[in-house]
Amino acid sequence: MNRKTTILLFLPLFLIGLITCDNAGNNGIISSWVQAGPNGTTIVRVITLKNNCPEIALNGSPVQMGVRHSPDNDFPVLVCEINIPSETISASVAGRFLRLPIENPKRLIILGDTGCRLETGDVPQSCNDPEAWPFKQIADTASSFNPDLVIHVGDYLYREDACPQGDTGCEGSPFGDNLATWDADFFTPADNLLRKAPWVFSRGNHEECGRAGKGWFVLLDPNTPFEKCEEFTPPYVVDIGFVNLLMLDSSAAKDNSAPDDQVEVYKSQIATLENASGNNAWMVTHHPFWGIGESSGELFMINDTLEASSENVLANGINLVVSGHIHFFEVLNFVGARQPQLIVGMSGTEVDSLVTTPFPGLEIGGATVNEGFNLNEFGFALLELVGEVWEMSIRDVKGEVLLECEIDGDMATCFP
Repeated sequence: MNRKTTILLFLPLFLIGLITCDNAGNNGIISSWVQAGPNGTTIVRVITLKNNCPEIALNGSPVQMGVRHSPDNDFPVLVCEINIPSETISASVAGRFLRLPIENPKRLIILGDTGCRLETGDVPQSCNDPEAWPFKQIADTASSFNPDLVIHVGDYLYREDACPQGDTGCEGSPFGDNLATWDADFFTPADNLLRKAPWVFSRGNHEECGRAGKGWFVLLDPNTPFEKCEEFTPPYVVDIGFVNLLMLDSSAAKDNSAPDDQVEVYKSQIATLENASGNNAWMVTHHPFWGIGESSGELFMINDTLEASSENVLANGINLVVSGHIHFFEVLNFVGARQPQLIVGMSGTEVDSLVTTPFPGLEIGGATVNEGFNLNEFGFALLELVGEVWEMSIRDVKGEVLLECEIDGDMATCFP
């Protein structure tokens, strides 16, 4: 460790924020990216230290961006945004070119649960160690595949509490729902991948109102700003050509109970998405509808709220459920007509234990598992469309293949 790094680790939180801002350079821009929003919108967002939002060059012509968020104590920056017209073929901000959506993306990255865990009561993750918290390496590796679209299934900020005194693994880390922490946990490590492709963001339970909800709504929520933090946000559809992504904000959904008020809301939202699903759609949501984990040798199954809200049946046009929340990779196929469940939650946060119990014959939500696959190494999923089949490879932090699978309609098959 060099002397400069050692000094940085002991700086107070507000100075860490200033150093982060200084890295923005003369144009004052900390981050800029493209994301999909409701009703077919393409959104460009910029975080800037300047007093005014920048102009964006759309097809070479300057257009003024609008203010999404004005500086406050937690987020002392402007967050600017603009919905760009569908006919836009080029966009840049302060000389930084932005990757715009293409009509039929054929190479997708799916990742999730990316932040570094600092929570009282849990063993702190070593955020300063790129092997213990490899999100930057994962994002950089994923960017090298030149994806057309990145899907993040939620949980961006895990640094909720201060690093324990004397723990050099996380010493100097910011914490809490503020700019410095969001930058450390997401924007800085994800920078190369944010530049490489447009994103679809799903809200995780770590972005609930009592946790990092403010940062979610300031920075990533695709809707017009709300007056306050909302427990539930409207579902929406992202049309990516061959498949529709049905975006369900399940951040508040209780895993081990099914409160009546939540069931009522999610039942209505699921019905809305089913009506808009078309013939080939994926339900994208942080909490799995049907997830199986194992802790201390005991199986656990989630999510009670989504099971009750869907009555464990989704419309025929929905061919796959894509989630995170459990910190590993898992794919489950079921006997009968139930859609496969895909879980990609191993992209930075400390991974969970493998399921050692054989999957075939296990029951969840009234259906029997036909086959299942489970990995608990850090990594991400790469999907490439070949004809009408998605060839999916699960990759480690260096991009090496851990498992090969394919998604063909409503079948997800892996080849160990």
